[in-house]
Amino acid sequence: MNYPGASASAPMARPATARSGNQRSLLLIGGLILVTNFLTHTFLNPNLSLFGSRKQKEIPAGESLYLIEKASMFVPDATSFEKKVRDIAQMLDVPPEWLMSVMYSESKFDASVINLKGSGATGLIQFMPATASDMNVSLERLRRMNHLQQLEYVYLYLQQVKDRYGNFSTLTDLYLGILFPRAMNQDYCFTLYAKPSVAYEQNAGLDENKDGRVTVSDVDKRMQRLYPDAYNIQLPGATAAR
Repeated sequence: MNYPGASASAPMARPATARSGNQRSLLLIGGLILVTNFLTHTFLNPNLSLFGSRKQKEIPAGESLYLIEKASMFVPDATSFEKKVRDIAQMLDVPPEWLMSVMYSESKFDASVINLKGSGATGLIQFMPATASDMNVSLERLRRMNHLQQLEYVYLYLQQVKDRYGNFSTLTDLYLGILFPRAMNQDYCFTLYAKPSVAYEQNAGLDENKDGRVTVSDVDKRMQRLYPDAYNIQLPGATAAR
């Protein structure tokens, strides 16, 4: 009996044994490809674990995180705080020392501190009102959070900046990501704030050479002066030149 579309010249079906042999061959080839890809991926990316997540950097016994003693003045559980900072830094692909430096620079690790110069900023990285609104959280709610809870928003904000403006290649870039993201990866003469403006008055302390302008160069010199140990940490493959 012929079915619609059937052809008298259609090839005969292959024996089941032949089909089974071909399937085994395909499975073997596929398995070899997966193993080869995995080995290549592992050797070329020694910082990745079996499932693709980055391996935690081994911390020498007894070595405390940069500036953790400063954080201990405000953080009830410094051990948990340090672990979370390290985890967030790893997710952002930056040294934890950079993250500690920018938080200390902005808040001295006081998660409830409020800017006294009228900007309305609050918290570990001085979240601005518009920034908080973009993250669907109020400044008052941020201010009431403990350090570990607020670190979640530090990560959320910095990841958004990274997604929009690119990787943080230096300590200065990370700080600019908080202060003025559009200045990231700009040349040293790029001006963030200048006289006469309210923004300059609120950030006049960043004007290292007191010329009435806050430039990327000013911010870079400030980071180098205040946090030399963190400033000198470079990402793998990074160059000192901007």
